[in-house]
Amino acid sequence: MNNNMKKVSALMVLSLALSGGAAYAATLDTTQSGNQTSVTTDSSLSAAVKVSVNGTSIADGYWNKDGKEAMIALRDLTDALGIELKWNKENKSAELTKGTLWTLVTTDKDQYSINKMLLTLGTAPQITDGKLFVPASFAEKVLHTQVNTTGNQVTITNEEDVKNVTERGVITGINPDPKYPSIHIGGTGTEGLVLNLGEDTVIKSADGKEIALADLTIGMTVEAVHAPIMTMSLPPQTPTYQVTVLDTVSADAEAQPKEVLGTSGTIENVRTTEDQVTQIEISGTRLTETAPDHVILNISEDTKLVNQNGKAIKAEELTKDAKVIGFYSPMLTRSLPPIGNAWKVVLQTSDAEVVPFQ
Repeated sequence: MNNNMKKVSALMVLSLALSGGAAYAATLDTTQSGNQTSVTTDSSLSAAVKVSVNGTSIADGYWNKDGKEAMIALRDLTDALGIELKWNKENKSAELTKGTLWTLVTTDKDQYSINKMLLTLGTAPQITDGKLFVPASFAEKVLHTQVNTTGNQVTITNEEDVKNVTERGVITGINPDPKYPSIHIGGTGTEGLVLNLGEDTVIKSADGKEIALADLTIGMTVEAVHAPIMTMSLPPQTPTYQVTVLDTVSADAEAQPKEVLGTSGTIENVRTTEDQVTQIEISGTRLTETAPDHVILNISEDTKLVNQNGKAIKAEELTKDAKVIGFYSPMLTRSLPPIGNAWKVVLQTSDAEVVPFQ
């Protein structure tokens, strides 16, 4: 690598976090790649990588040892994008912040922290001649810029209007851990989406009043505004900016119970009692410790019937072998299986799956 290459700073990872993260990467350089990246591998790889951000040239970069990833000075990148960088000398890490965006980049570790999630890019940050360099893909995957690589020229364009994603779903799990609070919507187990909450995440009721995480229960239908990135885990996880509860609580007997139990599984039977009450028998997995794995639920006119994204469905769609999640109060009969009144039943339809942003 030539002298020009050595002018670029060490690497750093920018993570988009809603949890009011701190900042300590003040002297590191920024990221790489963008939405459209095409790398040409030829004899020109021995030349310095020319880098421009929003039309302005910054310090030259270089190709990594495999010649497949352009490395960019983190400090120059963050300065060009208006991102605050704080450098932690002790552990050689950089913390980046801008608004609700927060990320931590550590030298020689291919682990980029984004809103308490870890993202790997295939290339670790490197310190070269006292500067931290990150792969071009960092600019795209972490900082959400558009990156185009042609020969030895890397062009980075800041997306000023990064579009957030609005998603509707039914809550199937709540993690109240104060360090890593989250809400699982749209499915159970490996299905659906995990909404990671931060200190800046706003949780509101249907009438616009701010509420606490403790006010939420499984079974609630919510609308979440979250980042356009997701982890590749199952279920995927994403930083979340706002959660709005769409359910309204009324004085009706079938209104949302104060304590909600849930069972996820398959409908084994659908029948009508002598009193013309429709019942569904669910066998599967409990969502809460005190809920049964096998339960019969009475379906009334007030029972809310939706798919996993909160869209209303018809009672006729609750058929034998259908996958559902039943939500109900702890008031159950002592029979086996116990019988209760359904507050909400979620039909897990294949056309309503939550998929990671590509």
